[in-house]
Amino acid sequence: MGNSTSNTRRNVIRGIVALIIILIILLCLRLCKHDKEEVPTPQPPPSASTPQDTIKQDTTTVFPKTWQKVSKPKRKRKVIAASVLQPAKEVAVQEKKKTPQEQPKQQAIIEPEPDDIVIDTAETIREPKPKRVFSHKHYYQTRIGIRVGVGYSVIGNLGALVEDGAIRPRYTMEESGALVPSIGVFALWRHDRLGVELAADYTWLSSTLKEHKQIGNIDEKTIFRYHVIMPQVAARLYLLSDLYMGVGVGMSIPLNPGGIDFSSNRTAMFASVDELTREHLRETLRARLHVMPLLKIGYSSFKNGIEASLQYGYGFMDLIKTNENPYGYHKATNNSHLLLLTVGYTIPLTKQK
Repeated sequence: MGNSTSNTRRNVIRGIVALIIILIILLCLRLCKHDKEEVPTPQPPPSASTPQDTIKQDTTTVFPKTWQKVSKPKRKRKVIAASVLQPAKEVAVQEKKKTPQEQPKQQAIIEPEPDDIVIDTAETIREPKPKRVFSHKHYYQTRIGIRVGVGYSVIGNLGALVEDGAIRPRYTMEESGALVPSIGVFALWRHDRLGVELAADYTWLSSTLKEHKQIGNIDEKTIFRYHVIMPQVAARLYLLSDLYMGVGVGMSIPLNPGGIDFSSNRTAMFASVDELTREHLRETLRARLHVMPLLKIGYSSFKNGIEASLQYGYGFMDLIKTNENPYGYHKATNNSHLLLLTVGYTIPLTKQK
C-alpha cells in the first residue's frame, strides 16, 4: 500500500512539472512574437528611382495592419455594397465620416450598373390623402308638387263654452278629437342643405263634446267641425341627403265659421228643441282666423320626387269666439292641435345646377 501511494504522488508531481514547463515554453513564444510585431520596419529614403523600382518597393514593403485594411480594394467594395442597401440617412452619415481621399473612389464605385435596381425613396413616400368624413350632394332647384294625408285634430276646452260650472254640476262631459283628411299643393326651393316651402292645405279642425245630464237621463252630442284652408311657409334644414327638419307658421282660414252640429236622445216630440239649440250654438260660437306655429320632419327626394312628412301645429290663439248671447254660453280659452301625416310627389321647374 505504501509503495503504490508513493508512486502515485511521484506521477502527479511529474505531471505538474511537465505542465509548468509547457506553459513556460508557450509564454516565451508569445513574448518573442509580440516583440517582432512591435519592431517597425525601416522605410527607404526618398530617391529618384524608376517606376519599376517603386512597384517593387510597394510589393515588398510590409505595412501595419491598419494601412493594409484601407488599401485592400476587395474589402472596400464590400463596405460600399453594404452601404447602398442601407437607408438614405445612413449612407449620408457614412459619406461624412469618410476621408477626402476615399470619396472620389467610392463615388465611382457607387454608380449603379445596368443590372442594378435603383429605388427612389422620395417618390415612393407619398403623403396620405385626406379622407372624406361626409359627402353631400349639391342642389339648386325649384319644384312644385301635390300631397295628401290624414291627421288628428283636437279643439280644447269646449265644455267651458257650453256650461258655466259655477253651480254644482248635474252632468258629465267627455271631449275627444277626430280624424281629419288633408290635401294640398306646395312649392319647394332648395339650395344645398337649406330649403323653403310654400304650401296651401285643405283640412279640418274638429272635436266632439258629449254631455250626459242626470236630470231626465239625456245624452247630448255636439260636433265642432271647421273646414279650413291653411296657407303656410316653412324653412327646411336637410340633415342628410334627403332627410330634413322644418319649422314654420300656418294660418287656418275657416270656410264655415258656424260649423257646429247638435243632436240628443230626446224623443221625436222634442226634435224642435234640438234644432233650436243647434241654431243658438251656430249663432253664438263662431270660428275665426287661427295662427298655428308648425314643426315638421320629413323625407324629400329630388331624385325621384317623392315627399313624405309628419307635421304638428299648435294654435296658441282662440279658435272659437263667443258672441254676446242670452243662451248661457260663455267665453273661454280654446286652443287647437293638429297632427298631419302626408305623402306627395314633386316635379322640377328648374334644372339642377
